[in-house]
Amino acid sequence: MKKQVSGTIMLHLNNGSKCFLVHNVGKAKEFAKTEVEPGKTVLASFLNFLKKQLQVDVNEISLVELTNTQSAGVSLPLYVFEATENVHIELPSDYAWEAPESVREILGNVPIEGVPLF
Repeated sequence: MKKQVSGTIMLHLNNGSKCFLVHNVGKAKEFAKTEVEPGKTVLASFLNFLKKQLQVDVNEISLVELTNTQSAGVSLPLYVFEATENVHIELPSDYAWEAPESVREILGNVPIEGVPLF
């Protein structure tokens, strides 16, 4: 099994609320994830995913949390970036901005440990 990395972007809206990037897989929701690219660090692999898949200008986001989670005995780094509403991000149809409750739901549905609760 190839090593994967996951993450989300916490978007600060102009009205003071927050929403999070989630990946819709059928009726389920999960964090965005990608495989670690050969010869690249875990962080570089995830940043490349954000640039290529979501057209995110990675110079416009900030890393605010890194937690190394475990799921089914497999180490899974979880990155949380933040951005303002003014950052241009093109979401494919299977990605969406969701309220913090969706992130809590994802965390509650996956057997993971040591993650931040937003």
